[in-house]
Amino acid sequence: MSTRNPMNKRSQAQQSGEMTGFTRKSAGSAKPARAAASSVRVVPASAKEKRKQVERGESLEGLSREEKRARKRELRLQEDRIYTVSNVLMKDDPDYNKRRRVFWVLLVVAVIAAIGVWVVMLGLPEEDLSVSQPVQIVGLIISYACIIGAFVYDLVRVRPLRNEARRRAEGMSEAKLIAVLEEDKAKEAAKREAKKKK
Repeated sequence: MSTRNPMNKRSQAQQSGEMTGFTRKSAGSAKPARAAASSVRVVPASAKEKRKQVERGESLEGLSREEKRARKRELRLQEDRIYTVSNVLMKDDPDYNKRRRVFWVLLVVAVIAAIGVWVVMLGLPEEDLSVSQPVQIVGLIISYACIIGAFVYDLVRVRPLRNEARRRAEGMSEAKLIAVLEEDKAKEAAKREAKKKK
């Protein structure tokens, strides 16, 4: 550990007891203030807001263990219905189906290119390195490009459709959600009957 030069101004000020300047703020105050993330539940500060949450059925304070379980079970069921209805809406959307097919084609091409690289690596004798190395490099480039392209395509082109279907499902009433699910179930039954007849 090094010692401070006694002729330094700060050392002289410490020795004489006349410290001037300001103290450092804590590290906690240096953090930037930002909005809460989407996964963070912000608890309202006022009792009036808490009462409104209880009336809407969002707060679990003051409930017995069985009531809390029943409330959470009901929320999970509602969430499952919304998820299933959004899947039904996406399944009926031809644009979503077309974009999803492009995503899977890109992934299949990537897998085929990777398998091709392995076949070339294991199948050719060592004398043919002048042929196998460029083929391996090209195959790996195609494979990685297709994998990265598929996930970027999913993020940019498919995900907005998925989010839109989710928003539409969340905006539906409970009766409408159940009606959509029953309609889909009837369509599936009709398809099965048509397959049986063939």
